[in-house]
Amino acid sequence: MRKKVIIIGGGIAGMAMSLFLKKANIESVVYEQAPAFGKVGGHFVIHPSGLHVLEQLGLGDAIKKNSHQIKDFKVTDKEGNALFDEIEVDTEEEMPSLINITRYHLIDILYQKVLEENIEIHFGKRLKSFTEEKNHVNIYFEDGTETKGDLLIGADGVRSKTRSTLFPFPNYPLKYAGKWAVYGLVRSDDLGEAKDFFTTDQSLMYFHDNFNFFVSKHHPTDTEISWSLIVNEERKIPKKDFEAKSIEEFKSDLADKFSEWNAPIKQLIQNTYNIIPNQLFRLDLMNQYSHGRVALIGDALHTADPNAGMGTTLGLEDALYLSKMLRDHVDHEDAFYYYQFDRKDRAEKVFKSASILDNLQIENAEEYAFFGEGFNIEWE
Repeated sequence: MRKKVIIIGGGIAGMAMSLFLKKANIESVVYEQAPAFGKVGGHFVIHPSGLHVLEQLGLGDAIKKNSHQIKDFKVTDKEGNALFDEIEVDTEEEMPSLINITRYHLIDILYQKVLEENIEIHFGKRLKSFTEEKNHVNIYFEDGTETKGDLLIGADGVRSKTRSTLFPFPNYPLKYAGKWAVYGLVRSDDLGEAKDFFTTDQSLMYFHDNFNFFVSKHHPTDTEISWSLIVNEERKIPKKDFEAKSIEEFKSDLADKFSEWNAPIKQLIQNTYNIIPNQLFRLDLMNQYSHGRVALIGDALHTADPNAGMGTTLGLEDALYLSKMLRDHVDHEDAFYYYQFDRKDRAEKVFKSASILDNLQIENAEEYAFFGEGFNIEWE
């Protein structure tokens, strides 16, 4: 019997899942809560195995044209002193080992491919609940509409409604991760004298006290650059000083913290046109990836720490591998079983890898996920 898969969440993992299901000749329909895709979100690094997944969707050229290849980066302290020798990343002739890309560029690339493949996608659809029957799943949305499918895939992010419905509290509660982050996009022409400092091909990372600051191009042109700040903070910041603070006040206060720095980070922050403060929450490692006819992928399952820099990569790998299991196994229970069994060690390594940037030390290196891993994720 031909399966019909309902995917909740039209982000990166959700659209990648729909595209791989198309390759498997399995029908899918995507439901996204946003009213439309737009120029929203920050940037992220994609690791080699994530790029490998995108290549297998035929998107290698589009990615290359809309991202920045990280060939080398420099790690310094507040005064600009190098903490390590400048690091050069080995690159392949056709595709880079690491790239920096904005969320909206990658979303658009995937969305155009979804349209090209005539995959059905609905916007403005926020999941309310679902119920499982013997042979299908009933899905209900907050706008009063409903649908059904043979299987349901939750790709709806860190605050996944699919996950909280499948595994109700107190199972797998979100916990404050002991960190907060800020993501920014800056037009290089707005940087004045600081433009030449930041618009080189070299990516920069600064370490100081309890935080790291990353700056890089994210596109072959010089029109914009992106940055991110990740701060270790044991206690969550009160909402009045974070979520409820005006963006302009937040930006001004943050920029002032870099007044004494040699690098012109203060100017960088002051001229940022798109800034996203985010207190970070995480799940403990999940020991159950599915139940019944429902499975989870990407951030709905892993909530990878941004210090690992592998959340997007992990979600792409999930999408490929679960689609492959559904292609190869008639019984969805077998597909879900092998998906979890084969992916759990990889997820655990990524989970542990965040600690590398917390203390700049690596002990028991075999327990961590590194740049070159994950290439065993193959469609064929």
